[in-house]
Amino acid sequence: MSQDNTPPRDGSPRDQDKDGVPPAPKSPPPAAGEQPPAAPLTPPSGLQADPAPELDPDFVPDPGSQPDPALPPTGGQAPSYASEYPGHQPYPGQQPYPGQESPPEPHGDPVKRQRLVIGGIVVGVLALIGVVIWVLLNLLGTRPEAAVTTPSATATPGPLPRDANSKDYQVGDCFADFDPNASEARAVACDTEHSAQLIGVHVYPGDDSFPGTNALRDKGREVCKAAVAKLTPAADNYVLLQQNVYPSTTSWDRGDRRLDCFIVVDSGNTIKEDLLQK
Repeated sequence: MSQDNTPPRDGSPRDQDKDGVPPAPKSPPPAAGEQPPAAPLTPPSGLQADPAPELDPDFVPDPGSQPDPALPPTGGQAPSYASEYPGHQPYPGQQPYPGQESPPEPHGDPVKRQRLVIGGIVVGVLALIGVVIWVLLNLLGTRPEAAVTTPSATATPGPLPRDANSKDYQVGDCFADFDPNASEARAVACDTEHSAQLIGVHVYPGDDSFPGTNALRDKGREVCKAAVAKLTPAADNYVLLQQNVYPSTTSWDRGDRRLDCFIVVDSGNTIKEDLLQK
C-alpha cells in the first residue's frame, strides 16, 4: 500500500476539520527562556497567499456604527464622508460640513416683516382719512355765512310815482292804495297821499329751511316792535295798524326770504307825511 504525499487541492475536505476549515500547523513548544518562533510568512500546506480583495467603495462593514448624517458630529468627531453634494445646504440646526460655507442668515422674520408692512399700510390709510376729515372741517368751518341784506332806511330814489315789485321795496317807501297780498304796489312820495309805509325788514339766510308760519309771525311782530320805536311824533295823528308780510311755503321754495313790517291806515290814502325818522 503506497502513501500519497501530494498536497490537497484547495477546497479538498482532507485534513480539514468538520467545519471545512484547514487546521493550523502544529509546532513544538518553545524551550524555557526562549521566545516563540514567529509565524511563517507562507501559508501552510504550500498554499499561496490570496491577493488583497478589492474593496467596494460603497461597502459599509457595520451600518450601525456609522454616524447619522442628519445629526451634528459629537465628541469632536468629523463626518466620515469626504464631501457633500454640490449645492447641498445643511438641514435646519445642522452644522455645515468641513469646507462648506454657512448659508446666509435670513434677514429678519418674514412673518414679522409682513406684519410691519400691513401695519404701515393701515397707519397710512388712517392718516389719509384724518387729512380728508381735517380738510372737510376746515371747508365747512370757513364757509361764509349767507349774506343778510337789510334795506336801508332811505326810500328808493327815482321818479315817483312808479310801480315797484315787492322784492324791491326799501325801508321808508310809501305806497298808495296798498294791498299786502299783491306782488306789486304803487310807490309814491311820502309827502303825498298814501295808505302805507314800509318801516322794517328782515331777510333770512338763503340756506335756512322754512321756519314755519308761527315762527314767521312771531318774527314779524318782533321786527315791527323795533321799527315802531323809530316813528316820528306825527304818527300820533293817525290811527295806524301794523301789517306783517312774510313768505309762504311756496314762495320760500322759490327763494323768498323777506319779512316786511308796514304801518297802514284802515282805508283811503289819508297819510300825507313821512312817519319814519331818518
